[in-house]
Amino acid sequence: MTSPISGFGTLAYAVDLRLFHAIHPSTPPSSAMLQVARGLADGPLILTAAFLGTMLMVPRWSMRSTALKASVAAAATLLANLIIGLIWDRARPFVAGAGQAWVSHAATGSFPSDHLTAQWVIAGMLLLDRRTRAWSLAIALLGLPMAWARIYLGVHYPGDMLGALAMGALAMWIGWGWLRRPATTPAIVSSSSPT
Repeated sequence: MTSPISGFGTLAYAVDLRLFHAIHPSTPPSSAMLQVARGLADGPLILTAAFLGTMLMVPRWSMRSTALKASVAAAATLLANLIIGLIWDRARPFVAGAGQAWVSHAATGSFPSDHLTAQWVIAGMLLLDRRTRAWSLAIALLGLPMAWARIYLGVHYPGDMLGALAMGALAMWIGWGWLRRPATTPAIVSSSSPT
């Protein structure tokens, strides 16, 4: 008798594989499509990194702390992804024989997607600052074509993208608690007593 957990895992993998095949081409795509997909696979994260770099370097924006917090949160979440990969080394689709890699990529674990995790963690952290909320939405939306492109190119499953979304939500939740924590100042206790 199979356990409900293993049954759910089998069903989730079947759905994930079906979605992957709906997006990933089984025959070589045109060179134009490959160029578009390759640009979308990395371009949004490069734009996001450039935006964060600008926030850190331009003093008149006075948003350095927000950019720094977003960068630290992204780095910490990518470290968490590394630990997840050590626990569950999910083979990429082209390694598992589910599809072709239409771009060269190392055969590392695929869950969750590091690219999309960084993108959505940064978007989530920027959402917490009212001055960067509009940018947050733009960065989050840029993650959608990135997710499509990485599946299309055969280096990720759709489930890897859901894992990235979960990591982004977790980082935002932790960041929200961190930012809402009241600033504590040490109390000054007078050592002199009235005489």
